[in-house]
Amino acid sequence: MIKEIVERFKDYPDFFITTFSRVNVGNTEKFRKALKKDLTAYMVVKNSLVKRAIEESGKDIDVEEIKALVTGSCGVLFSREDPSAAARTLVNFSTGNEGFKIQGGFVNGETISLDIIKHLAVLPPREVLLAMAAAGIKATISGFVGLLGNLLRNLVGVIDAISKKRSES
Repeated sequence: MIKEIVERFKDYPDFFITTFSRVNVGNTEKFRKALKKDLTAYMVVKNSLVKRAIEESGKDIDVEEIKALVTGSCGVLFSREDPSAAARTLVNFSTGNEGFKIQGGFVNGETISLDIIKHLAVLPPREVLLAMAAAGIKATISGFVGLLGNLLRNLVGVIDAISKKRSES
C-alpha cells in the first residue's frame, strides 16, 4: 500500500490533504466523478501510511509541515495538471458537505494553506487564463500596428500636400 501511495506522490506533482466525517457514500461518489475530468485521483488512506509515504516519496517537502495536516479520517487528492481545477472541486464539495474539510496542500513545490486553496479555486481555468494572456498580447500588437498605420497615413497625407503645393507653384 505504501508503494502505491509513494508512486502517486511521484506521479502527481500537486496534492491536497482532506479530512472527512459524516459524508455519505452517494456524495463521495459524486465527488469522485467530478474529479475524474480534472486528471486527479482521490485516495482515502490511513494517517500513518500517508506520513510514511511522504517521507519515502523523495519530494522536496517540509515533511513536518505536511504531517501536521494529516489528522482524523484522511483523504489525499492528487492533481496532475491544473491545481486550480482540483482546488475548485474541493472547495465546491466542502461547501456542500460540512463533514469534509480541506487541511492544506502542496502545489508547485510549496506547502499551501486553506486560504490559498480558496484563492486558487476562484481562478479561472488554465485555458481561460492562457486565452486572456493571448488576448492581451494581441491587443498590444494590434494597437502598435494601428499606430504605425496612422503614422504612415499621416506621412502620405503630408507628402501629398507638399506635392500639390509644388505642382501649383
